[in-house]
Formats: sequence, structure tokens, C-alpha cells
Amino acid sequence: MVAVTSPFGGRVVSLDEIDDEVFSERVMGDGVAVHPTSGAVVAPLTGRIEKLFKGGHGLAIEDDEGLQILVHIGLETVKLKGDGFTVHAAEGDSVETGDLIVTVDLERMAELGIDLVSPVVVISGHAVTNQAAGEVVSGDRLFDAG
Repeated sequence: MVAVTSPFGGRVVSLDEIDDEVFSERVMGDGVAVHPTSGAVVAPLTGRIEKLFKGGHGLAIEDDEGLQILVHIGLETVKLKGDGFTVHAAEGDSVETGDLIVTVDLERMAELGIDLVSPVVVISGHAVTNQAAGEVVSGDRLFDAG
């Protein structure tokens, strides 16, 4: 099992509570979501950035064992085309847990009325256990996967 850590500080939210069927019905995979209170988005595990969505609203990291984690920053953020996001990494980069990947401007997201609840899900089919609840800080364990 691999400990997947929180990519930002905030409040843990069950996927069941997300107003997006793709995530709430676990079409993409199992995990949790975090409503961020900090704008720094860091790597939730050590691995390689396999996908960094244009504009910085989402990313996927794969570790050496094939575990793939998707972090989608907010809902409906793809339509922003990068507005409010600063990207600090690139696809193909190797990252360590806690490395800064993206910064999101929380004030800008509030101005735009964006729901920032951010799913962190396993997209490689691995089982998810020991899910966190309540408040977390960046780097706290969100769940175990494997």
C-alpha cells in the first residue's frame, strides 16, 4: 500500500458529496476530495507527471509501481483556460511527494464563483483504504492505495 498525501491544505470531502457525476459515481476512480484553503498544489506521491492539463487545472502522477493519481483542481475549471493558475512543472517531470506543481489563486476562483472542491482519485484501478476525514494540511495522508 502507498500513502497518498493531500496536495493542499483544506477540508476532506467524500466523493459522494461532489456535484459532478463523473467523480461522485467514481467513474474516474475511488478516492476523496479536498476543499482547499491553500493555493499551493503539491505532488501527492513520488512519481512522474504523466499528464498536466493545459492551464494547470489538473494533473496525473504515476509512481514506479503503476499507481496513478489524478488531482482535479476544482470543478468546471477547464473552462478557465489557465485563468488563476500558475504552472511550476511540466509533463514528464519526476516529482517527490510535496514538490510544488501548480499554484491556484483562491481569491480569483472566489471572484469567478468556482467550486474549488478538488477530487484526488486513483485512476489505475488500485483499491483505496483508510480514507482521511476532517481538516488536512498539505502532506497529510488522504488515503492508502494499492
